[in-house]
Formats: sequence, C-alpha cells, structure tokens
Amino acid sequence: MGAFWMVIRILLLGYERIAGSKISKGSPTFVAAWGFFFFSFIAFAPFFNSLTFNSILRALLSGTIYSISFTLYTYALGHEDTSVVAPLYNLNAIFLVFLSSIFLGEKLSVWKILGAVMMVYGISFLKKGENLRISYVNLLKSKGALSMILASLLMAFGRIVDRRLTINSDPLNYSVAIYLVISAYIFLYGVLYGNSPGEYLDLVRTKWPHLIAGGICNAYSYYALLRAFNYLGVSVAEPLSMLSVFVTMFFAKLLIREHIGLRIVAAVFLISGAFLVYVS
Repeated sequence: MGAFWMVIRILLLGYERIAGSKISKGSPTFVAAWGFFFFSFIAFAPFFNSLTFNSILRALLSGTIYSISFTLYTYALGHEDTSVVAPLYNLNAIFLVFLSSIFLGEKLSVWKILGAVMMVYGISFLKKGENLRISYVNLLKSKGALSMILASLLMAFGRIVDRRLTINSDPLNYSVAIYLVISAYIFLYGVLYGNSPGEYLDLVRTKWPHLIAGGICNAYSYYALLRAFNYLGVSVAEPLSMLSVFVTMFFAKLLIREHIGLRIVAAVFLISGAFLVYVS
C-alpha cells in the first residue's frame, strides 16, 4: 500500500503545480491562493463528516504556518516557471535536516550534510549563468524563486508539526481540518489586503476547471503523503515525493511549452541529495 500511496502522491503533486500556475497567472495572489486551497478543502467534501472541533484545534498551528507558506507558493507559481518552482519546492528537505535536529532530536550526519550540499549545488542549474556565483545571483533576482525558497522553509516547519500530530492518528480528519484553516486564513489575508468580492467571483467564473483540478490534486497529494508516512516512513516517502518534479517538467514542456534545458540536471541533483539526507 505504501507504493500505491506514493504513486498517487507523485502524479497528483506533479500536475498540481501546472494547475496552480494556471490559477495564479494574472490573478491577485491572495485571491488565487484562496481559490487554490478553498477548492482543495471542497475536494474533501465526501469526508466532511470526519471534521470535528478537536481536529480543527489540532490543525490551527500547522494551518497558520501553511497559510503563509502556500500563499508564497501561489505567488511563486504566478511569477516564475513551474520547472523552476517544482525543484525549489523540494528544498524543504534541507531545512528539515536542521529543524529535525533541533526540534525532534534527530542526529546530523556527514551524509545528510553532503546531501544538503548536493541540493544547494543543484539549484544553480535552474538559472544557469557563466559561473556558479552568477547562477545563484540569477536565481535570487527572481521574486518567484525567492518566494518558493521561503515557502519551502515554512513548509519544513509545517512538516515538523505534522509528524507530531499525525502519529497514531487518522490523517483524514487532520487533512480536512488543515485545508479549512488554510483557506480561512488566506481569505482573511485577502480581505485585510483589500481584495474585492468581484475579484473572487471573477476567479471562480474564469478559472473553475483549473480550480477543481488543482484542488483535487493538492488535497489528495497531501493526504496520500500522510498515508505513505504510515507505510514507508518520512525518510523514504519525502524523497520519493520529489520524483514529482519530473512529472511537473513533463507537463510544463507539453502543456505550457516551457524551456526545461538544464533544469533536469537540477532535479537530478536535488533528488539525489534528498535521498542522502533522508536515507542516512
């Protein structure tokens, strides 16, 4: 069953970024993020009966973290190529190495540090320049790329909380509660920012097919990850999830006509480094 949940996770996460890009392009960030994650919550409609007040309370901390992380993620999808965003999404593995050491008492090892170095080197291929320094400068000049790096850091904090709260518990009601909390927070951010009701209605009216597809992919790729944790453990499930970057790049090339080029090399370094980080 672990392999089944991982295949579901990889395929859904791979296409999620394509749908997210279509939702985000040309739409206000908070409005697009709300649509993305509210429709993810709606995708859990068959399981609303599992939602309880206690599960919402349990989801408040990670939901708060994820609401900021996924708003940045949505911004990144709207302002950068998906074939750049997808590899940077996986940087949460590096942050998890150090956060797990601090908060979960996991030991650092030479292999974990080597894996982190491989991943940092790998991202230099996303916007390749004449030398390594220029490559990183090119990457850091992109607001979309910077947003995804920050999103990955916050995502790592969220994963730490997830591990604590889903051990020996049903991940389904936790998943439903998480998306309710995330979408509620992002809606509040949009209201405070000044987004009008018309902007929300226009998003739903013009992009409903992508909202439905993105919502299903986002919701059930997360649920599949939580289920996979029970069979494979984090050390296997997280790096395997990163294979979704190749699915994203395939769809980006096929559907959006993005120029992939050396970004494939970046993906290989990132995934190889992630396996060293987790398996060690």
